[in-house]
Amino acid sequence: MRTTTLLILLFGLVAVPSFAARPWEVDTPERVVSFADVHGAYDDLVQILQEVSVVDANADWSGGKTHLVSTGDLIDRGRDSRKVVELLMKLERQAAAAGGAVHVVLGNHEVMVMSGDWRYISVPEYAAFSGEETGAEREALLNEFRDGHPTMAEEELRLSFEKRFPPGFLGLQRAYAPDGELGKWLLELPLVLRVNDSLYMHGGISTEIAEQSLDDINRNNKADLKKYLQLVESLRSAGVLSRYVDFWGRRDYLNTRATAALAADPKARPDWFQDFLELAELEAAFLFSPQSPIWYRGTAYCHPYAEAFNTERLLKRSGARRVVIGHTPNPGAALVRLDGLVIRMDTGMLQSVYKGKAAVLVQKGEQRYVQYLGRPEQHQPVVEETQLTQTLSGISDAEMEAFLLQGRVVEVVEIGTGVTNPKRVTLRQGEREDFAVFKYEDTDPGLEAKSRYSPRKHNQSDRYSYDVAGYKMDRMIDLQLVPVTVLRSVEGREGALGAWLSNTVNERDRAQQEQSFSGHCPQMEQYRLRILFDVLIYNEDRNLTNILWSEGNYMLRLIDHSLAFRSLERRPKQYRKIALRLSDLFRQNLQTLNRERLDAELSAYLHPRQIEAILGRRDLILREAKNTNP
Repeated sequence: MRTTTLLILLFGLVAVPSFAARPWEVDTPERVVSFADVHGAYDDLVQILQEVSVVDANADWSGGKTHLVSTGDLIDRGRDSRKVVELLMKLERQAAAAGGAVHVVLGNHEVMVMSGDWRYISVPEYAAFSGEETGAEREALLNEFRDGHPTMAEEELRLSFEKRFPPGFLGLQRAYAPDGELGKWLLELPLVLRVNDSLYMHGGISTEIAEQSLDDINRNNKADLKKYLQLVESLRSAGVLSRYVDFWGRRDYLNTRATAALAADPKARPDWFQDFLELAELEAAFLFSPQSPIWYRGTAYCHPYAEAFNTERLLKRSGARRVVIGHTPNPGAALVRLDGLVIRMDTGMLQSVYKGKAAVLVQKGEQRYVQYLGRPEQHQPVVEETQLTQTLSGISDAEMEAFLLQGRVVEVVEIGTGVTNPKRVTLRQGEREDFAVFKYEDTDPGLEAKSRYSPRKHNQSDRYSYDVAGYKMDRMIDLQLVPVTVLRSVEGREGALGAWLSNTVNERDRAQQEQSFSGHCPQMEQYRLRILFDVLIYNEDRNLTNILWSEGNYMLRLIDHSLAFRSLERRPKQYRKIALRLSDLFRQNLQTLNRERLDAELSAYLHPRQIEAILGRRDLILREAKNTNP
């Protein structure tokens, strides 16, 4: 056990003090102009603000009563980060004098630089502060670095020092310190802001903040940040933490110091031990986690239904209708997703890194448009592509269906898994060649057309046609989790031919191989979609082998529905006690289901009793699922 852990068990932590904060809820009839992720691209930021009449030729405020909003990440990577921050500080003063306002929310890169995560600071960014440190200070830091690396040869040590801590390193640290000119300003900024009916934040809305108020999100996370920075300064003042040690190295560095102190005197309890304990605890604070509002990417990346519940929940709690975010680049184009609930404004402004283009979102009343640098016309955000087949194969569902139906069979081989012995089929059509999976088990041929349906008998059916019905059902509610599947004969035998899902791992193998679930999209939020779908289609054969994850980003895919579509109007047994959650977005699509639509799409595969039962289970979901109302 690490000494840190032992010390935490022995001593515990002190309470974090409360503090005042600037308002983070604003209502105005004036124009609101917002932008995201500048990353030091000062010239492009100034130019786009000039083009929308927010600043003049001297980069002074000319926007009158306009409200200007930044969703964070003013700094890191680009050469002019300091100029960007100082510009926003100046514009804040000038706008207030003119009756307007400048609002900035913290991004992860502001928090990183303040807290000592310097991975993305460029040499020119450091150089902007080189005049604010002395040679003597750098020599003293070099000596500390030398003491911390006693086995490193002198030449190697100096080269490493200059590479890791270029001129300006100490000046930058001083500027972003809690009492520094830039740090003091940044520490007063919120993490989430409401202006009229829009929330503005850097990352996104995770499960952990969906039930919180804006006050809680801002006050609690800022308290942790301020306390962390206070502890860093206290440990530096105590002479036990060097300025060259970054966020990621502080615990081990201090643990070594604590271990040495205890070795010298087992009863020693220096005053700085308590600060070390609190610092170690705060490194695990929510603010620094992937779920925090400055880091979370699910709102930008993950399944619309999986994200809609938490997004709707916070929007309703805060009285907003949409959230505007940055953090996740889509170079060159602003995107809208979740049926307008989310606008992604990180268009890759720093061209040297992201190859994108500066953009602003302009809102006034019901008017809303995007304007790009050098393009005066008004644009609407691009609607995000969500179709599964388009994402996986670059073609539409209709094109994939045609390929599966018309592609020439090149090869058929046994897969060797599954009780029904499915086969892998290689298809070729023109330049396209791909795999498909062929299933042909059918315990009740022609069941869909029989005059009578026997629940006792037919609710045990194992039918390949249900795989096609599962695909059709998935698309009717726009779930986009099931691969395209069609009816086709292969080697003289009719069955269900489904698009092959390559680069996936099933949940059984993932667990056995101890693969960490490291995607941006929370596993439980994706499982909630699976549960709703399985209840809707009464699937009683969901198991660890037919839950698939795309490799790398762990996005859910669902296969094998040949034991679904029972005529029962209740939940499958494995889901009887699970709480259901349903966003308005998903609810609206479920409500579009009616007998006419279901008959048109499913009568070739299901008996009328089975179709009727779908509507019964749909009503059960609508009745029993928790909604997003506060």
